[in-house]
Amino acid sequence: MRLILVWTIVMSISIAHGQSDDQNLGISLNSDQQISMTGIDRFIGYDSYNQLYWVNKSTLYKSGSLGNFEFQELMLGPISHLDLQNPLTVLVFYRETNTLVFLDNRLNEKKRIDFNLIPEFPQVQWVFNAGSNRLWLMDQNSQSLWIYDTQKMQPIFRSPPLLNVEALKCRFNDCIAQTTQELIHLSLYATITKKETFIQGHLLDYNDGYVIVSQENTIFDLKSNQGLNFPEIRPENQINDLQLTQDFLYIYDSNVIRRFPIESIKQ
Repeated sequence: MRLILVWTIVMSISIAHGQSDDQNLGISLNSDQQISMTGIDRFIGYDSYNQLYWVNKSTLYKSGSLGNFEFQELMLGPISHLDLQNPLTVLVFYRETNTLVFLDNRLNEKKRIDFNLIPEFPQVQWVFNAGSNRLWLMDQNSQSLWIYDTQKMQPIFRSPPLLNVEALKCRFNDCIAQTTQELIHLSLYATITKKETFIQGHLLDYNDGYVIVSQENTIFDLKSNQGLNFPEIRPENQINDLQLTQDFLYIYDSNVIRRFPIESIKQ
């Protein structure tokens, strides 16, 4: 992810939620914690135990109070996606070989699923933890989102076709899919619960309180209708990666991970 941050956010853009210019003045966020890191290709984020994960040269690293751990499986290709929702079962997906690896909290392999070998033969684009031995799978062949049971090794729910999906973010019980024209909200049964018109932006992350997107070279929270400014990040720098948790927004740029408290967004 490469997001160029503009020093002065121009919030007169017209977006699909009908914001007025007065609403789009934005809010400045200051970090309360900074960590300098080198040798990071991708910042993944922190799990619920405050353990830090990152990827460098196709190797996954984890560091924190439990110690330092790493996982590498070069035969599967580059790491495409990780899910940290359950720190005891970290999901590492390799799109190039259509394979998912399950890791324990010390990054030891527990099991793997080669989707090329299952009867439905999905071409998986994204995979997330859906809890209770289930996965969210976005299948490119059917262009639908599956709830997949890893014990029965079969899909138990499938969404209607979701055409032109550009981004997908999922939690245990719900998902948001971004297409070229809208944000589509889905329930834990893969049914569509809401659609919102959304163009010329990119879905970054969400939770109960926030939906964070990039739009016109800005970071924006759709729920509070606020543009987000980061005075500590120089205008010539790039935001390399971003993670939203319940209380913080983590941003990695120029070898620094900054933690921004986000409670002020809704004030």
